[in-house]
Amino acid sequence: MKLKILAIHFMLIFLLSNCSFLGTAFEEKDSTIGMTAGQLYEEGRAFLYAQDFVNAIRVFEILEARYPFGKYSTQAMLDLAYAHYASNHKDECISEANRFIRLYPNHPEVSYAYYLKALANFDKDSNVLTRFFAHDPSRYDTTNLKNSFNDFTVVVNKFPDSKYAEDSLNRLRYIKNQIAKNELYIAKYYNKRSAHVASVNRVKYLLENYGGTPSTKHGLLLMVDSYNKMEMFDLAYDAARVLEKNYPDYKIVKNSNKSISILEPIKKNVQEENNKNENEESWWDFLNIFS
Repeated sequence: MKLKILAIHFMLIFLLSNCSFLGTAFEEKDSTIGMTAGQLYEEGRAFLYAQDFVNAIRVFEILEARYPFGKYSTQAMLDLAYAHYASNHKDECISEANRFIRLYPNHPEVSYAYYLKALANFDKDSNVLTRFFAHDPSRYDTTNLKNSFNDFTVVVNKFPDSKYAEDSLNRLRYIKNQIAKNELYIAKYYNKRSAHVASVNRVKYLLENYGGTPSTKHGLLLMVDSYNKMEMFDLAYDAARVLEKNYPDYKIVKNSNKSISILEPIKKNVQEENNKNENEESWWDFLNIFS
């Protein structure tokens, strides 16, 4: 009996000593224990500069957990958002940027939070579409592009003097064209299936929200066609007049059955049109450098 008690006693001592050893080993592995907020921030930045984003994320998260208030934790939130963006964690990047915007709406660097969030939404669309859909995002869901458009718009309108404004404006032009192409594609889809009211409404949405894009002209032509097919010739004529006013090379013809025809201009330079399309694709390729 005494031997059993003695054996149990030694076993407990052995287990406790091992637990103590493991705990010490764990503490030795966590090099951040005892570090100040400033030291943690500098270590996180060092990982960031070295493009070691996994460790940068780890250290910035530790900093926020241990020192949730103060200038270092505030700046770490932005750096954490960037580290997630660079790691292709787009949703996490957007979440961190949103948190920063919510907590610090008047911070001097809040424009960067909007810009980073817009980039993440843009890349969520462009990465997938570039890989699978031959550089043409016009036929697919544009929710992320619209979110990106909204945030780039905030950067341009609220922070016109920021260093992110020029790039945001360039991206806005591109995104606006792509969303307009998407709306036009859907309007064409409805038109082909004789859902002409839906087609007209889609074109109206395009004109109201994304006017001034190359799709505007094609949208007006489609609207004339849809009104003709519904035998709403007065409305077809109104749409044709808008087209003629904005694109004088297009001429209106009133047919004997009261329908409206549009005489399209003869392309004087086919190569010029081809070059335009190539330039659009080159712009898309340029944007993907940032993906």
